Amino acid sequence: MMKLILTLLLSLSLMALNAQAEQVVEDSNRLETLTQLYQQHPSKWPAIETMDGRKVSDLAPLTNLKAEPSKQQVELGKRLFNDPILSRDKTVSCASCHMEDKVFADGRPQGQGIDNLVGNRNTPAIIGVDHWRSFFWDGRADSALAQALMPIENPIEMDLKVTDALKRLNNDKQYVESFKRVFETSTIEAKHLAQALVAFERTIDKPDTLFQRFIHKAYSAPKQALSMLNERQLSGMHLFRTKAKCMTCHEGPLLSDNLFHVTGFHNYGRPFQDLGRYEHTKDIADVGKFRTPTLLAISKTAPWMHNGFFTEFRPMIDQYNRGGFKPKPRGRFIGDKMFPTTTDLIQPTYMSAQEVDDLVEFLKIL
Repeated sequence: MMKLILTLLLSLSLMALNAQAEQVVEDSNRLETLTQLYQQHPSKWPAIETMDGRKVSDLAPLTNLKAEPSKQQVELGKRLFNDPILSRDKTVSCASCHMEDKVFADGRPQGQGIDNLVGNRNTPAIIGVDHWRSFFWDGRADSALAQALMPIENPIEMDLKVTDALKRLNNDKQYVESFKRVFETSTIEAKHLAQALVAFERTIDKPDTLFQRFIHKAYSAPKQALSMLNERQLSGMHLFRTKAKCMTCHEGPLLSDNLFHVTGFHNYGRPFQDLGRYEHTKDIADVGKFRTPTLLAISKTAPWMHNGFFTEFRPMIDQYNRGGFKPKPRGRFIGDKMFPTTTDLIQPTYMSAQEVDDLVEFLKIL
């Protein structure tokens, strides 16, 4: 009997070793295939896979789309960005929520403004100002210039009327001299304030990351670029573009489609409800919709989602891998025309545990 057990154990051990060897060979072959595919110019990379079969823009370097602002405009904008003079009690500045050491986010689940008031949404990082077609999670600003002034008047952010902010600036000799030098105006107006703030914001839209260095090089020297990535990062990038179908919504240089989707985290009819874009448009079709965020510098901008729900990569990716969060109307909500339906663009992707790990490794370099 003992001999039979030993024989069986030996057989199982050999089977396990053979399986491990086969896996090593399979991984080696897969890496070799991916290396051959991605050492080419990006125009020859494998086709992007999206959940709806739609063609999207491929990965590309993030660049300014407009002429660089003048150095004087940038310096003035930076001073204003960091000056609490733009808040009611002069305790909060733009930099209070958009911190340079946190990629101009704040690291909190929800933003915190004047009198320590806490909002209901996560503070987005300032990245790619030129590339956005709308601003805020609900898209209520259609330009960077419009967005720049809104936090000043928001009662839970800086709580100061822009007209009062302008009075303060026009009563400050140094600011009057600076605006006169930069904008050739003797009276500081709202448009000048917005232009200065945006000029500074446009200088902080290129995160210094391994991915940015890689993707810049990929278009000029693909083989050299590929040497920057390790095996797991390369596998993760391939998954990002194909099986995981991340580029259904996170496409192009900005890694955002600039659109609004229901991702299921609206808490409709429950505590912490957020109706999303509907609060701006009042269109029932927009209930629970939020703008697709950029994934650039994502490893430095946790927590994620519009409400700061996720603090780690793995749980966030796992829920998308399973098909997302899709709350259904129950009880008194049955028949409620406003109850949001999670977008069909989120479906199970059936990635293995190793594939999820690889995708996470890619996200870390963005």
